[in-house]
Amino acid sequence: MAVPASNSSSRLLRLLGMGFGLAVVVGGTTGTGVLRSPREVAEAVGSPNGVLLVWLAGGFYALLGANSIAELGAMLPQAGGWYGYAHRAFGEFVAVVVGWGDWVSSCVTGALVALMMATYVAGLVPELTGHERTVAAAAVGVLGLIQWRGLREASRAQELTALLMALALAVLLVGSWWLPAAPALHKGAAGPGALALVVAFQAVIFAYDGWYAAIYFAEEDHDPARAVPRSMLLGVGLVIFTYALLNAALLHTLPFSQLVATDLPLAEVADRLLGAWGRRAMLAVAVLGHLGVLNSVLLMATRVLFALSRDGHLPRPLAQVHERGTPRPALLVATGLTLVLLATGSAEQLLAVTSILFVSYYGVGFGAVLWLRRTAPELPRPYRAWGYPYTTGLALLVSIGFLISNAVAEPGNTLLAVGLVAGSYPLYKLSTRRH
Repeated sequence: MAVPASNSSSRLLRLLGMGFGLAVVVGGTTGTGVLRSPREVAEAVGSPNGVLLVWLAGGFYALLGANSIAELGAMLPQAGGWYGYAHRAFGEFVAVVVGWGDWVSSCVTGALVALMMATYVAGLVPELTGHERTVAAAAVGVLGLIQWRGLREASRAQELTALLMALALAVLLVGSWWLPAAPALHKGAAGPGALALVVAFQAVIFAYDGWYAAIYFAEEDHDPARAVPRSMLLGVGLVIFTYALLNAALLHTLPFSQLVATDLPLAEVADRLLGAWGRRAMLAVAVLGHLGVLNSVLLMATRVLFALSRDGHLPRPLAQVHERGTPRPALLVATGLTLVLLATGSAEQLLAVTSILFVSYYGVGFGAVLWLRRTAPELPRPYRAWGYPYTTGLALLVSIGFLISNAVAEPGNTLLAVGLVAGSYPLYKLSTRRH
């Protein structure tokens, strides 16, 4: 594609393909999910029985979601992700609410991922212990500079981290089956309670979050009608397969008590395989995986701001795109909020809220699929959700059920999520007055 003569415009460049779509779905999902989530889910479930079932149930939900949202991604190939679908189906106000919440929660996720990455860096370099926030801020800054350089550089960084992470995991998972099996745990009579299941599904949903990442970049894809559905469905399939193998290997290798007692179960497996060097290698893989997730989250947050600005809900300069494909002003603002959350520690307080916000966006997306099938049947649909309306309806019902169970089990976090989203109302009123 020809580069515009001017330094910037309000048009994104079509520079991406299916390779990036897979990298942002798989790398942006498994980069954190393979590390801490197995322990969190196992601890919530309380015994080996049901651990794989919870993971497979979460994977089925993600697959249902990818199947439905792929229809929107191919039909409405535009920047902004959930914001654009809400705008087309439900109007301006709902779209602003979704876009605001999506941007804030993406920055929260970025700050949390950067902090987690910094703890692994400190494990590799003990001299950095106590300086985790500085390390996290440096990582955000370096990735921001890579994205500032251009879209090609950012996409290559995403593809490289995803590829190296996949290769390292493959070696570790294959090697784990050469280790002797852990002793079986005596089966207890009591299963996990309702609150424990809510906590387990929160962890699983956070681990699978990212299955939709390709939709944010549909406007920058060479052929979004084909690449977006394929990236999402194939990517989710690979993620489900990875998580199933991972948890089977952990349950085979580690005693259950050790699985729930360590923050990084894969490091224990690597230590058994290669000793201290194996543990250090796993910490390096953890850093790499978190960098991939952080890169994808910054890319997504930037696209949401760009879309809000292009539609007049934020100052117009945020919609400016540099000739190398990066919305640089939007990137600066997204990076700035992430750094503020890092410096103040606010991201850690908002951790439990993110899964509630994520599922809320999913529900809006599933509702948009159902609504647009009724109100806009004339729209071209290069990909149509299989099993419609049953699969989309089931995904929507599961989302609503999850939100209700969260409201009952953790009303404080639900109110915090509502308050966070309510911050979009002044933005909406300001933008409508400007219109």
